[in-house]
Amino acid sequence: MSKTLSRSWKHWWNDTNGKFKLNDMLRDPVFWSVAFLKLLAGSLLASAYFSSFFIPFLEHFATNPFQNPYEFFWTHQDARAFPYPAFMLYVLVAFRVILAPLGVAAWPLAIKFLIYRIPLFIADVTILCVFVRWLRPRKHRVILLFWGSPVLFYISYIHGQLDVIPIALLIVSLYLLFKEKLAFSALLLGLGLASKTHLLMAVPFFLLYIWRHQARLRAVLRYLAIIVAVFIILNLPFLFDHAFRDMVFLNTEQEKIALAWLALTPNGPQFYTIPAAYILLLCYACRITVQNRDIFFMFLGFSFGVLLLFITPMPGWYFWIIPFLAYFFAKASFIQSLLFFALQLSYFIYFGLSPQSDFCQVFHFILPDFSASPNLFALLTTKGYNASAFTNTAFTVMQTLLVVNCAWVYRGAIKGLQNNKLSSRTFLIGIAGDSGSGKSTVSQNLLRLFTPSYMIALCGDDMHKWQRGHAKWQEYTHLNPKGNELHQELAYITAIRQNTTIHRRQYDHDTGLFTEAMKIPPKPLMVLEGLHAFFLKPARDMLDLKIFMHPDDNLLLHWKIQRDIAKRGYSKNQIIASVEARRADAESYVKVQVNAADIVFIFYPRHPIGEHLGSLEYEPEISLKVRISNRFCLDPLVGGIAESDFDGVEHYYFDEDWQVLEFSRPIPLDALEKIGEKHVPGFQDFGLYTPAWQDGWEGLLQLIVSYSIFHDSTRFPEF
Repeated sequence: MSKTLSRSWKHWWNDTNGKFKLNDMLRDPVFWSVAFLKLLAGSLLASAYFSSFFIPFLEHFATNPFQNPYEFFWTHQDARAFPYPAFMLYVLVAFRVILAPLGVAAWPLAIKFLIYRIPLFIADVTILCVFVRWLRPRKHRVILLFWGSPVLFYISYIHGQLDVIPIALLIVSLYLLFKEKLAFSALLLGLGLASKTHLLMAVPFFLLYIWRHQARLRAVLRYLAIIVAVFIILNLPFLFDHAFRDMVFLNTEQEKIALAWLALTPNGPQFYTIPAAYILLLCYACRITVQNRDIFFMFLGFSFGVLLLFITPMPGWYFWIIPFLAYFFAKASFIQSLLFFALQLSYFIYFGLSPQSDFCQVFHFILPDFSASPNLFALLTTKGYNASAFTNTAFTVMQTLLVVNCAWVYRGAIKGLQNNKLSSRTFLIGIAGDSGSGKSTVSQNLLRLFTPSYMIALCGDDMHKWQRGHAKWQEYTHLNPKGNELHQELAYITAIRQNTTIHRRQYDHDTGLFTEAMKIPPKPLMVLEGLHAFFLKPARDMLDLKIFMHPDDNLLLHWKIQRDIAKRGYSKNQIIASVEARRADAESYVKVQVNAADIVFIFYPRHPIGEHLGSLEYEPEISLKVRISNRFCLDPLVGGIAESDFDGVEHYYFDEDWQVLEFSRPIPLDALEKIGEKHVPGFQDFGLYTPAWQDGWEGLLQLIVSYSIFHDSTRFPEF
């Protein structure tokens, strides 16, 4: 029985199958069990912060919407009542105002608790949806580690802090940033800042990320302007009121930042530790030239962690770091995640031993006698123990475990960055082959898959020495290296590999002329496709992946005739004569590159083309042989194809250097999408959740190339 449960648990934890579907999450019993407990606790339990400060403040604003609640509570009540900007106020009272016509003012307090916690629950679910979408293969782990986190449960639904709302806005803003919806991302980040000002620490990292990926000052300034405008507009009714400024910007918790300092000499100036640590973190982020989602997420979490490490934290402050840790530990093994669980256990031990512990008081509405019980600190003191020593020890353990958790995240993220070729520098792909062999088709389909945001394709024809009609083309063919600026192309590749922007002309096939030099910034992925993509040895050494298109000679001629008749207006005889004139150069300078390739695509007709050669109406039935270097492990891909019930593939080893995949027909699109979802997960690191897989042979080539691209690039290692 125990072995069966153990196997079942491991399968649930390690389940990596399936796309993100909201229905899948909604059918998860863990999700609903935790949701029920959250709503139940949210209607019955509350700390004094929630019941004595937040609720009266919100009720006052809901019943007196045209009166300044900050001024009223600053003057007549308690200045600690609501240390949040105006948007937090608007969000929390929204459901209360909507239900006002139903007489909600007279409803039981438990119902009011639940009403005011509905925005917290919605924000909580929003974060979960984003995390599950980002980590689809690890959705069970996300539900357990984030949704089921006891610390986050306590903060929002028992203690009653509101930090889930700004964190949700931050994460949705981040999601939109990765989708390159910059205006909406800035809008959400502005809303987050207008709900809690500590999100200001995240803004420089957002701006740095935009600068890295847009390389335009205008984009950065526009993003910042939207954030500032949203913050000012939402807070404008109270912005010039001293009570608002004192309660929100100058409250006692904000002042703690200035209290974290070191005195280098007895009477010398104070060294503020939090700004210093934050500046060092920001400088380190500036040093990393290419940032993926994991690295960016790590820096955001660490920026909030700086506050937790150097200030005695309030219970709610751990909501600033736990979601970020849950994201990373969802990629870890169960044993490694024990670090995360240990941190949460230490959280409850410390806040249970704290003199201000409210673990008993939160029950004051349902168990008034129990809520009046002294907390652990008071009990230990009464029994004659040194309660402060227990509290200090618990605090030391909690903060040490926080450092250990952050160190684990740092080690994994940085190690993943160093190992991930698409993150540490531009990943270079060369696609070579004879004229008409399908180089541009593969290049354009990869561009559809990775999108222009993350990939750029360079055409080798841009490096012809002369424009169309030049007399030199009577002396050299386009297939001859002497007719191309191959060493200049080599200089471009070198610059790109060093993450340097280049200026490169393009060849216009319609006019036969060169364009003006165009600015080409580095992207995570860059494709160089052309007749001589890796003819030069230095180019072969720099390219991360070399692909050679090597269709059957008759099939190649058939395709070339079809293309040049349809697109270039040549006759069949002209095309055949041109091919014959170039044959020697093709054999000497183009086809020899097949020996240096990592992947060779060999299409061949199942039946002789014969008299149909070049006919625009004839599409021969073809099969595909893929010769791939032995350095790639194809077992997961082949296994995924077998799981899809596709039986049109054969895998075998050709010799000590090569393995072969043979396809009698292309994989159906729906099966290909599922295989790509499970076995090519690297797209998600770049915010590409629905890659544009093509149907037919084009999609199959996309699958094989993208699998090979991510094969050596470790994303976030489980160590």
